[in-house]
Amino acid sequence: MSGVHWWRRYGEYAPGKHNLPHMGAVLSDYRQRRGYSRAEVAQALRVKKQTVSYWEATMYLADPERRVLLARFLQIPPALLGLAWEQVAYVGKEGEPGASYERLAEVVSLEGYYQYEDLLTLANRLQYTGQIRILAERMPRWLGRLRQKVKEAPASEREAWLWLQGQYLHLTAWLASHQPGAAQRWKALGLTQELLGLARELDDPTLTGLAFFHLAHRHLEVGDRTSAGAAAWAGLSWVKRVGPALGGNLYLRAATVLAEVGEGDERQWRGWQEEALKLVERVEGGEEDASQLKLNRAAVHHERAKLLLTLVQRQGESERLGETYRELAQARSGLGRDVGAWQMYLDVTEAKLFLAWGEVEQSAWLGARAWDVAQQMGSVKVEPELRGLYASLSAKAPGHASVQWLGLTLGMV
Repeated sequence: MSGVHWWRRYGEYAPGKHNLPHMGAVLSDYRQRRGYSRAEVAQALRVKKQTVSYWEATMYLADPERRVLLARFLQIPPALLGLAWEQVAYVGKEGEPGASYERLAEVVSLEGYYQYEDLLTLANRLQYTGQIRILAERMPRWLGRLRQKVKEAPASEREAWLWLQGQYLHLTAWLASHQPGAAQRWKALGLTQELLGLARELDDPTLTGLAFFHLAHRHLEVGDRTSAGAAAWAGLSWVKRVGPALGGNLYLRAATVLAEVGEGDERQWRGWQEEALKLVERVEGGEEDASQLKLNRAAVHHERAKLLLTLVQRQGESERLGETYRELAQARSGLGRDVGAWQMYLDVTEAKLFLAWGEVEQSAWLGARAWDVAQQMGSVKVEPELRGLYASLSAKAPGHASVQWLGLTLGMV
């Protein structure tokens, strides 16, 4: 399976249940690390040898007391068995530590890493539901603390902490791109370039793919179309080495960015979108992806609609507008609650579609709604597009009431 798991720092275990490694594989590994045979473990724990064999073949041990016993006996980091460190590093009846101070330090260190990993998972969920203002206030502080953790990490653990730092860099850069001011766009670009450097240091496909995925857009935001195109092409070279969600997003980003900068042709752009749709099927089949990016049919249909609008604007082929509308309708029908923030982007694209149709009032209304959603989330991401929409609407229908309202909501009137 593609991707990097949080337990990589302890061993290349197959995945089990509940975001945990295969527990049997963990037990077998740590038994061998301690130099014990299955018979010796069975004798010490007063069970049959076949029972130990069964444990080591089992993906998930449901009995928490059994897991605590095995963690203590084999000195297994608690989180690998789905335990908190307090369950293992206990205090005895006489008030004496039930585990050595070195052992306590080890499990507390693990718990610290696990907490940062859990916090990242929560932040990614909040990102897609539109809690941008909340995250933008906190993510830079969390990244700063994590940088310190990386400096303090022992050499044997540094790679795992660095990988986690890469994930924090990618999310912090994304949040910066939603904040007002040119300085924030350059900050987002700088953080993403830092991510690329870290990814190359680790030789990690997921972090490298994430870096190019974001760089293609970051360069466009600061007006560097040449570098944007180069990043999009570079991202395509990693699609076979990453999980399906990241691979699909790399295909979609390449189609959108390279169509924008005029590199490649329609056959290529549409072909990449078709490849992304194939990867959606793998995501829907439950294949995991370490990037934590979302990929679904709504995303593919939306990117198709954006590409069609680009072609209409460039080539004047108005007959494509009907197809664009159908793609947007499919995108809206497939939009889940877990990605509510995408509603803003769909409104902007549909507003552009109605502008192309000459439906001024509907276009302006959708633009105003998109800006309202953006303000609620604490994002200015779509502001440049909406300002361009207002300028086009004003030229087409000067003085129109709905257009004036859009201008007022954007602070342009």
